[in-house]
Amino acid sequence: MSDYEKVASVDEIKPGQRLSVFVDDIPVLLIQKDDGCYVAVEDVCSHDGQPLTDGPIEDGAITCDRHGARFDLKTGKPLCMPATEGISVYDIRIEDEAIYLKPSAAEVSTCDHPTPANTVRATPSVPQTIPTDGEPAALEAIEVSAEEENKSIDEKMIDALRTVIDPELMINIVDLGLIYSVNHDGKNAYIDMTLTSPACPAGPQIVQQARMSLERLHLVEQAEIKLVMTPPWSPDRMTDEARDHLGIF
Repeated sequence: MSDYEKVASVDEIKPGQRLSVFVDDIPVLLIQKDDGCYVAVEDVCSHDGQPLTDGPIEDGAITCDRHGARFDLKTGKPLCMPATEGISVYDIRIEDEAIYLKPSAAEVSTCDHPTPANTVRATPSVPQTIPTDGEPAALEAIEVSAEEENKSIDEKMIDALRTVIDPELMINIVDLGLIYSVNHDGKNAYIDMTLTSPACPAGPQIVQQARMSLERLHLVEQAEIKLVMTPPWSPDRMTDEARDHLGIF
């Protein structure tokens, strides 16, 4: 039984139950299905790094009860967004009424859903400038349509925020549903926004890019971004177009 580690005895877990154990100090969720068969997967959601322990199990998959990511219990493969990376699965051996686990030799699966390269649809909200062919240092204003000129400040700020892309999901933060409120007072902008998870590693980058996108507008001198986690983000906040791009139906 080389490399197998004893984690429990068979009488510690019954059909339909699950048990949290550790293998080489890594949290693992051991599950005995209703038919008596065992499966074991890494007890960490690859999306937000939090436990999968209490997530609902159905049709051979476990669902993260925070943001809806689903993982195949046999392969660890992510079945839907917001997860893009799989979780480790474990080989199981039962001997002398004891349960032994070891990491499977199979490579951790990744998401095979088509990932859109870009979903930004914003149009310029203020005049922009480009260098002329004859004089590289010279600047020439681009004409702004009457429709753009007639937009409210809030609409222009929302357009600016659409240029900010979540680097993990490759969806702009407006269509992703991260923007909770947009307000302004004079030339000061106030934004309440959230992240797909409190532990999102790209959080500081997204917040900084949101601030910069707003402060590029001539109508905004200073943008204040407030991160809020209540109510928590869920895929239900996404636009239909974003959900279609990510294969969420």
